Amino acid sequence: MKTKNLVLIGVLAVVGLLVLFGVLAAQSGNEAYRNDASPVMYFYRADCHFCQQQAPILRELAGEGFRVKVMDVGKYPNYWQEYSVGGTPMFLAQNGDRLEGLQQKEPLRQFLASHGAKIA
Repeated sequence: MKTKNLVLIGVLAVVGLLVLFGVLAAQSGNEAYRNDASPVMYFYRADCHFCQQQAPILRELAGEGFRVKVMDVGKYPNYWQEYSVGGTPMFLAQNGDRLEGLQQKEPLRQFLASHGAKIA
């Protein structure tokens, strides 16, 4: 019985590490929606549940040519104060317009289009 429990704990630990690796890999810089020339900044944290939900929506919009400048507030905590980030995810356009919180595809598409983020 002890052996089965130890095996189960080991399997769960491996699965947990694989999930964590997948989340970190999704935010690693290989996303098609990233472009430092974009007029819209996207503030996120790798451990943010809503940011993880935002990523697939951003990938879909990247297929339409939309790009954002990715700003990792977990890695660069000075962004919180520098850009008045109240929470993540957050989108900030060059003119100061912002969207805060998890965004669904259509409102985000409209925001990105109205701020010139279709650059691909």
